[in-house]
Amino acid sequence: MQRPKAPRALPESAMPAVQVFEALKDGAATFSDAVMTPMMAQYAKIKAAHPDCLLFYRMGDFFELFFDDAVAASRALGIQLTKRGKHLGEDIPMCGVPIVRSDEYLQKLIAAGFRIAVCEQLEDPALAKKRGPKSVVRRDVVRLVTPGTITEEALLDAACNNFLTALFKAPGQDAAFALASVDISTGECFVGESSAPDLAGDLARLAPKEVLLSTALDGDRKLRAAIDNAGAAITPLPDP
Repeated sequence: MQRPKAPRALPESAMPAVQVFEALKDGAATFSDAVMTPMMAQYAKIKAAHPDCLLFYRMGDFFELFFDDAVAASRALGIQLTKRGKHLGEDIPMCGVPIVRSDEYLQKLIAAGFRIAVCEQLEDPALAKKRGPKSVVRRDVVRLVTPGTITEEALLDAACNNFLTALFKAPGQDAAFALASVDISTGECFVGESSAPDLAGDLARLAPKEVLLSTALDGDRKLRAAIDNAGAAITPLPDP
């Protein structure tokens, strides 16, 4: 049995900010290679675990976003893009939202099709200071916010269900689609099937907010169009 290869050290010139998260995620580099401060190394590690989400990283009374997340959020929310420190000689883009108004911003981002990973402080900052001047407050993602997993009343539309729908199709050109839908906020659950010609209409009547499907089905353009027309976000999952 071959031993796993150790992460290779990458020179600074090979680690621009846009490559940091992927390199850390794939094990191609260590945090020392990324040439980051301890706080930004923590951010990068958590972001690498949630590459498909905007990371709401708590710092005191604000949720901050960095790098490409900050650029995307500032455009979607219409808030100012600032900067915090540098990485390999370049400014690190940053923007933030106050925690007391975070539901308002989450609602806008969800409506714009984003997924959000909410990263909270898990200890009192005073405890981190006791460990030393370079110690970082312990943080981790406490929840993922996606269109179909919302439970906060402030983010829900009281006039309609908020269905999360899983879509499956057995092998075979004429096979029917199986649908399982749940509204997490109310506990309602429905299971059924739909033929290919009827699927678009059934999805429109169900009006799910998010549809889970395999990566194989994700490549079906007609299916994606039917889901888009129903107003649902699409979340591809790995094939079994």
